[in-house]
Order: sequence, then C-alpha cells, then structure tokens
Amino acid sequence: MDEKSAKSKKIILDILILIIGLSIGYAIIFFALGLGDTWGMTLHYIPDYDSNNSTLELVVLTEDDFQKYPALKEAFLTRDTNVDTSDPEKRLYEVNFVVVQTRQQINEIREYILNKVFYWEGGYYSAIMPIE
Repeated sequence: MDEKSAKSKKIILDILILIIGLSIGYAIIFFALGLGDTWGMTLHYIPDYDSNNSTLELVVLTEDDFQKYPALKEAFLTRDTNVDTSDPEKRLYEVNFVVVQTRQQINEIREYILNKVFYWEGGYYSAIMPIE
C-alpha cells in the first residue's frame, strides 16, 4: 500500500509540475508576443487652446487617421461631449479613456500622438499615453 501511495503522490506531483511549467511557458510566450499588453489612451479636451502660441503640431483628423488608428477613432467618437468646463483653474478636461490592445498598436499610436493637438468637430484635443 505504501508503494502504491508513493507512486500516486509522484504522479500527482509530476502532473502539477507539468501544469505549472506549461502555465509559465504560456505566459512567457503570450507576453513576449505582446498579446498581454494593454495600455490606455486618455483623450483631453482643451477649451482655450491657442494655436498661435503653441509648439505642438495641429492635426485636423481625417477618416484615414481613424482607419490607421482605431483606438483614436473610438476615443473621439465615444468622447464625453457634456464636460463641465467652468473651472478656470483647469486647462485640460478628460473626456475619454480607451484601451489599446497590442504592442504594435501601442507603439504606433504613441508615436503618432506625440506632441500633437487634434482638431475635431470644432474643438481641440490632446491624447496622452503612459511611457513604457
């Protein structure tokens, strides 16, 4: 009985080691491919933007921009348009937050939005993402 019990425990231990090993391997591959990365992009409304006194590039968004950067399209089309802008102390008002799914999309959109102000439907906006 002790020999059977020892064999059973060894089999159970081997199965647990296999499951843990496969889980770790899966996690390494998943994150190495960038599939586990998700970053957020925050869209801010700038009510008193002055393009004459700004060093940022002003971009008028087009459908081409939205096709190339779906997260940017989602951010603008689902933004909060009823933001209270009465606080004189604030210069930026957060109007949306969207998740960017893959590492490639994260890198592309981060590079695109850097040092830009976007003009859309009569308003000025900035998009911000954290730095890796």
